[in-house]
Amino acid sequence: MGSTQLVIEYLQTEVKAKNPLKLKELIGYLQKHQNGIIDYEHRQKAGKTIGSRRMEKGVDQVIGHRQKKKAMSWRPTGSKSLAILKTVELNAQWIDLWFPEQVLKAA
Repeated sequence: MGSTQLVIEYLQTEVKAKNPLKLKELIGYLQKHQNGIIDYEHRQKAGKTIGSRRMEKGVDQVIGHRQKKKAMSWRPTGSKSLAILKTVELNAQWIDLWFPEQVLKAA
């Protein structure tokens, strides 16, 4: 959680807004989402990741590389199906998906 309480107090006491309604909306938003606002400095010091680099790379591997080629268009159902199959391939789960009875016998 970030230092939202300090920000809220600052906004309430120090800021003189041209549009008081917008300031009130901002304060309300911060109060409502206070527990979900991330303290990036604390996260970084703890050695945790910041940003979505890994997720973006995964999406690029699963979807982007195959579906963003010239003259291609995809319907949502086909796009989702391809994403699922590509994820199965990247996770080396082909046997689990196509031959589940073999997985059960091996266990």
